[in-house]
Amino acid sequence: MPLTLSKAVQQTLQEVGEVGQFLWQKGWAEKNAGNLSADVTDQVSVPASQLKSTPVIPAAGLSAEWAGRRYLVTGTGTRYRDIQKEPADCLCVLQIAPGAKGYQILWGGQKPGFKPTSELPSHLQMQHSLFRSGAKEKVVLHTHPNELIALSHLKETAGEDKLNYALWGMIPEAKIYVPRGIGWVPYRLTASQDLADETVKALERKHKVVLWEKHGVLAVGTDAVDAFDLIDAMNKAAILYLLCRQTGKKPQSLSRKRIDEIGRTFPPKD
Repeated sequence: MPLTLSKAVQQTLQEVGEVGQFLWQKGWAEKNAGNLSADVTDQVSVPASQLKSTPVIPAAGLSAEWAGRRYLVTGTGTRYRDIQKEPADCLCVLQIAPGAKGYQILWGGQKPGFKPTSELPSHLQMQHSLFRSGAKEKVVLHTHPNELIALSHLKETAGEDKLNYALWGMIPEAKIYVPRGIGWVPYRLTASQDLADETVKALERKHKVVLWEKHGVLAVGTDAVDAFDLIDAMNKAAILYLLCRQTGKKPQSLSRKRIDEIGRTFPPKD
């Protein structure tokens, strides 16, 4: 019998579908670029009989610490723009099997040949880091925002400190919404363990947005919309920075004194 989704998971599906449309419309999700996961362990209840009859799909790179936890994840090769139309083809709810020898698909994954995102172990590593720390964030969102990626190619904004002061200097909301700034991960091979390890380190430093140099951005949020909003706010600052540079001049940014003043007035909430 197919799993009946709780209202909470149905709400998560709706939000993920909406965000998929936002990402496509902004040009941040070319072809099948990007992926997403949401920890729905507390939102999914599965009868023991269903678990017993659901096959375990072998998978490498899983940790025994993750066993029994349940996640909503995008599928490999699926497109953000298709999620709203065909959620059960583009997403699945899976549970990590005992002993972490694989996973069980509890819902979705209906498209022939469906497999969870190729970066599943990386997503689960990040999700477990958030869970272990007691963070309220449940969603990990990866996408390709044009202007933030562009800044990672420029020497003047390459690096965590230079990037964040360039962005904070453009608009007060950048400092208000992302007070700890964007975590910087130097270029690492896509889907590599090294990339996952460096991203987890940035999350452990309390960054909620992480820029992968010359690749893309990852954000964590309480839901998909929250994660999207953080990227959207910082990419707006990147757009403004690049618009100023197009005049051939450097922007007259907010001073560090003004940025620090904003930080004291609007400190991080966690």
